[in-house]
Amino acid sequence: MAGALWIMLAGWLRQYRGINETISSLLLAYIAIGIFKHLVEGPLRDPASLNKPSTYTLNDGLLIGGIGGSDVHWGLVIGVVACLGLGWWLRATASGFSVRVVGGNPRTAQLVGLPATRLILSACGLGGACAGLAGAVEVAAVHTNANASLIAGYGYAGILVSFIARHNPVAIVPVAILFGGFGAAGSLLQRRLGLPDASMLVLQGIAFVLILASEGLRMVDWKKFGDRMLPEAKSYDRSYLA
Repeated sequence: MAGALWIMLAGWLRQYRGINETISSLLLAYIAIGIFKHLVEGPLRDPASLNKPSTYTLNDGLLIGGIGGSDVHWGLVIGVVACLGLGWWLRATASGFSVRVVGGNPRTAQLVGLPATRLILSACGLGGACAGLAGAVEVAAVHTNANASLIAGYGYAGILVSFIARHNPVAIVPVAILFGGFGAAGSLLQRRLGLPDASMLVLQGIAFVLILASEGLRMVDWKKFGDRMLPEAKSYDRSYLA
């Protein structure tokens, strides 16, 4: 619920203040981190956590174990099910189709009578709820309590994964696993090849730039560009049509 309400604020800023939701959500993350640190180091702190402020450890019955006794916990299954469910909702339901229309062209959605504001806030709420679920799984499956280790910058990686998957919930699954492998390979590259640990961040940054460049090139009207570069070809076409 906290994640849903927090990201709905980013949707509200987009609708009523015209602020890009990617920028506002990244900036709101700093506020969220400040509130998180205040709660962990203040009202919710376990007095026994002296060197590393943390909340009280969850009871064993609330923890998420591994799949079949392996190191891979059930959070992977929860994430895959969430992505498949959201993908089905966007593709097979009227409300999901409405959200896709609003995301593609809000002005057109308003012209055809779709409640753009309500749909955008709902979509932001669902995204924030998924982020909150991911944080809950991280606590229940890995850390067993909330502490500063949760602040790992997953939001930045999530934006990159979403852009590469072209905002398709189903495609997010393999792309997220790929980038998870990149992150896990950072220390391996450092030990075996002597490369700095930040090499994977450089690789992710290059991938992000290439994705943004491909998006920009895709929106170029190559027909008009060709007509501007080859005026003689344009005149030849006109004479041929005549």
